[in-house]
Amino acid sequence: MAPRLFGFRDAAKSALLDDEANALREAALLRINGGAFSVSAAYLHDKGLVGTLGSEFTGQTVARLFRNPAIAGLKRKPDGRLVAAGHPGILTPEQFAQLEHRDAEEAQSDSGSRTADYEYVYGSSDLVVCGLCGASFHGLRTNAGHPGYCCPDGPRADRPGTCGRVRISAQLLEDHLGEQIVARLALPATQRDLEAAREEARALAADLREELDTLNAGVNSLAGMVLRHEITASSAKAAKAEAKQRKKEISRRIRVLERAAATPVVGSVPELVAWWNAAPAEAKAGLAQLMLHRVDVFPGGQGVRTIKPGRVKLWWRNQPPPPPVGDVRDRVSSGGDGGTARSTP
Repeated sequence: MAPRLFGFRDAAKSALLDDEANALREAALLRINGGAFSVSAAYLHDKGLVGTLGSEFTGQTVARLFRNPAIAGLKRKPDGRLVAAGHPGILTPEQFAQLEHRDAEEAQSDSGSRTADYEYVYGSSDLVVCGLCGASFHGLRTNAGHPGYCCPDGPRADRPGTCGRVRISAQLLEDHLGEQIVARLALPATQRDLEAAREEARALAADLREELDTLNAGVNSLAGMVLRHEITASSAKAAKAEAKQRKKEISRRIRVLERAAATPVVGSVPELVAWWNAAPAEAKAGLAQLMLHRVDVFPGGQGVRTIKPGRVKLWWRNQPPPPPVGDVRDRVSSGGDGGTARSTP
């Protein structure tokens, strides 16, 4: 089943998802008023939103979204004309025309200025953690402009930081993960394991949606509780702030699970391998989510263009869940498993 389009409740676009739709309208206005795609992507990121496949928005993914007439309730005929698609729209047709006008203006100017706005898709950020401290890796370009992953817990002007000592080339890491995953796809039991993992992802996503509904209902009841003097206004404000943060966490986790659940797992080994080789980064990340618990990355030598044994530890889902990073660190050695971890001590 195809994943739903951002802003819509389901793949059939039968209804809008209010929080996403409202944010998309604001992001589109930023673009209409002269902003780059990356400005709209940053706005959506600040709102705590990610794409329906679970990846953070980039200039490139926002550009694709803004060029899809479905966001305005339209579809494009073979002759190029836009007509009503029969489903609700997030933007008005006039706003979509303004987005197209902005694209046309940029195409007439320096085309290079637009391609520079596109960003690398850090598809592994939901799996990869620092092998020293356990922090989830962030995507970050090097001083030379090359995409990489790094531990975010280093010292900054606003905090001392405790780690920040591990970084790795994004291409190097993702090529390594791809090689390991393709090798696993050739194992006889892999498809059965993938089907079980996908069902688990669907069940977890359903549980989180129920939790989100309960959380929304609780937030909506706070005003009445203040009026009835059951809680103070300051307590209600604090509860809303806490609920807002939790909603962001739940929403992101739901989208990661939706991305995994939308991954195709039916087919022969050659078909799955061919799919992997042709799939976009977001879709590959969905398959990786089904196959892996976690990926631990440890320090490597500066400028190293290979992954030495023991630097990258892969924890497969067909094995028991990995222990916390602190328990793993003391057992790391330089030999043995070709960069793939066993899930038992």
